[in-house]
Amino acid sequence: MKRSKILLAAVLSLLTFTAISCSEDDNEYAKEVAGSYDGTLVMSVSGTDYGTFDMVVNVESTSDDQVTLTIPAFGEGHMALPEFSVTNVSVDKDGSTYTLKKDQFTFTVDEVPYRGSLNGTVKDGKLTFASAVTPGAMPMSVDLNFTTK
Repeated sequence: MKRSKILLAAVLSLLTFTAISCSEDDNEYAKEVAGSYDGTLVMSVSGTDYGTFDMVVNVESTSDDQVTLTIPAFGEGHMALPEFSVTNVSVDKDGSTYTLKKDQFTFTVDEVPYRGSLNGTVKDGKLTFASAVTPGAMPMSVDLNFTTK
């Protein structure tokens, strides 16, 4: 009887350890893409170019499968956009390519609401993404395309 209790305890301990080990290793892709990416961002609205800006985009791992992208302020005059962060961006991996995706995000700066979306990849240590950001009541989005140098 004592031997079967010890065996049962050993089996339960092994199952618990296995469950914990598997859950921790499910998707740690966010850690693999975290970092600072030095690159160029191209801004356009309805196909009209509004500038090219050199910048560093920071990607921070916030969970095993999500990151936050922080884009510094850029632009001039009425086409200036403030620094903003896109949180809870999902990260997935296919082969050697990581996919970053956020279907909808919102943020507010100086009482102006912004909404947008973001899709990107990290491959061979290079980040590229496309984002459409709509400030306030603007009828069209500001298109942003970033590529690591």
